[in-house]
Amino acid sequence: MSTTPPRNVIYYNDAANPIPLAGIARLAYTDVILGFLLPGGNGGLTGQAYNSDPGSSNSTFDSNGNPNLEDIITLQDAGKNVLISLGGQTFTTDDWQQYAKDVSGLVQQVAGYVTSNNLNGVDIDYEDDNGFTGVYDGIQFLIDLTNGLAQALPGYIITHAPAPGYFYSSDIYNNAYTQILAQTGDNISWFNCQYYNNPPYDKSANNIVSSYNTIAETTSAPRLVVGTPVGAGAAGSGYLPLDQFTSQVIGPLRHQYLGAFGGVMGWEFSYDQNGHWAAEIGLALHQQQHVFYVGRDGNVHHVYWDPTAGINADQWTTDAQAGTELATLLDG
Repeated sequence: MSTTPPRNVIYYNDAANPIPLAGIARLAYTDVILGFLLPGGNGGLTGQAYNSDPGSSNSTFDSNGNPNLEDIITLQDAGKNVLISLGGQTFTTDDWQQYAKDVSGLVQQVAGYVTSNNLNGVDIDYEDDNGFTGVYDGIQFLIDLTNGLAQALPGYIITHAPAPGYFYSSDIYNNAYTQILAQTGDNISWFNCQYYNNPPYDKSANNIVSSYNTIAETTSAPRLVVGTPVGAGAAGSGYLPLDQFTSQVIGPLRHQYLGAFGGVMGWEFSYDQNGHWAAEIGLALHQQQHVFYVGRDGNVHHVYWDPTAGINADQWTTDAQAGTELATLLDG
């Protein structure tokens, strides 16, 4: 499976969606992150979506907390990586502290879940500010967890989903992720940086681009993915209308980091109606444009065009592949 940027990453929180999990196979996403691997009692972990009971008809996971293997294989056969996210907003400080007391045990559980469910890797969604402000040593915990998973899962994908402020020495989090990155080397495949629910970094398109540039100096652009709400109701702050996000965030970053922009992460899939968001993000990431033309048959046709390819109908893609009948491009 490819991990080459730009990536079009999506979190899949539960199956109460207009498109079932396996249906993502036909969409423009490159990576699917299942949410979430959560405490299941007695120090164990189980797959469980927010607002969904395991084993119910609208759950990603069965009664044992495992995703459907056929769905995973369907996505992988379509060239997509499928990861499980460890953490999220329901993980408490007490949960993380308990696991920090036995990192090797946590590594063993996570690695076992990944391999037994035929997944491509794990996303660490650590959202416990207390670990970076003196309650316990969250920095060392994440270093040990990441390096332990890399050793237990060689060749697998390990991503993290930090808040932007975790990279800043000027914020209250002690420049946590700069320290974590320095001690984990290449063990973190990329960062799904959460530009939502994290003011002031997500206040505007300009704020997001400026923050991305700052953090990319630490991570490098190919390893830094912009996390954004897919819909207005997906987060408390940070949402930008799709056309604004593609033109004012993706556009400038693709131009600045030619061939090296890490891509986009969306939270979360239930807000992507009919795969429209996936398609438009995919087009923006690959600099494709909508083109309408009049064919020799006299009818108007629609294609997607990559400007870097030039006017070459054979390289255009559409549900009815453009052929040699190309005649006149229409303005707009």
